[in-house]
Amino acid sequence: MQSMQSIQLNNITKTFVERTWRTALGLRSPSTVTALNDVSLSIPPGKIFGLLGPNGAGKTTLIKILATLILPDSGEASICGHDLVRQPQRVRNVLGFVNSNERSFYWRLTGRQNLSFFAALWNLSDPEKTRRIEQLFDLVGLSEKADTRFLKYSTGQQQRLSLARALLPDPEILLMDEPTRSLDPVAASGLQKFAKAELVGKRGKTILWCTHNLKEAEDVCDTLAIIHKGTVMATGSLKQMQSLTEVRGLYHLRIATKSYGSLKKTGISLSNVIQNNGVTELEVKEKEENIPALLKRLIQDNITVYACNRKEVPLEDIFEKLIEG
Repeated sequence: MQSMQSIQLNNITKTFVERTWRTALGLRSPSTVTALNDVSLSIPPGKIFGLLGPNGAGKTTLIKILATLILPDSGEASICGHDLVRQPQRVRNVLGFVNSNERSFYWRLTGRQNLSFFAALWNLSDPEKTRRIEQLFDLVGLSEKADTRFLKYSTGQQQRLSLARALLPDPEILLMDEPTRSLDPVAASGLQKFAKAELVGKRGKTILWCTHNLKEAEDVCDTLAIIHKGTVMATGSLKQMQSLTEVRGLYHLRIATKSYGSLKKTGISLSNVIQNNGVTELEVKEKEENIPALLKRLIQDNITVYACNRKEVPLEDIFEKLIEG
């Protein structure tokens, strides 16, 4: 049974010593790089939580800590109630790790032989192993490729086999590090839909989805954390992210073109004006609480307003403002 939070991180910090040939020869002292700086996150069960940031932000380091591949320098972390440092084996028993590194498979073995090898590492008995592998090939849509050598798999098929491998022990939580990297748009979209509908929707998995793809994060994730230079800059839903950076909202107006001249005289700042078939569409920046008064004023000035809709701030804008700020 899952705990209140599937993943709980409190003040996790990790630094690395950067060594080069100059430091090896004693020409320069080793320098330290802070990969994670006081990171705290709470990830609820049965959701896709997005870890969003540019390359080098610290996403992969955090994933490796959660996967018990490296230890944090300080801080505390638990996964499904198991302490990450003191109970690493219990943590591994509830985790599946999906990465895009095809070198972790044996290229000359078939997909089935690869999964059989990794199933043995999980100590699955032969009958259980056979049943589980067949189920997973069917689940990820690779049944017809089960006996094909891995070296003949496409990039998308390799990624689906990586997902099948992560699901061998039927984990509660999946760590997915840049899962759509190198995939074509169709394969990437298929993996995203599969994660949302099947893994989370039907099977109740919790997914930590690491990406630098802003559109992907917006489409896939229920909640987001933006990380930059090892520091979590903001967490929450997309709407909460938007509220952090907005002073004035952006509103889309549709008015009668015959009223456009009168609207320009009001002195309101207008942008992206498009006129077509007697209708003018444009954008206005204004605080939300001022919109009712603005519309009342336009109507009093005999400006025909057909529609007024708030435009959502793109995730790209939020990301840029948070980093710049």
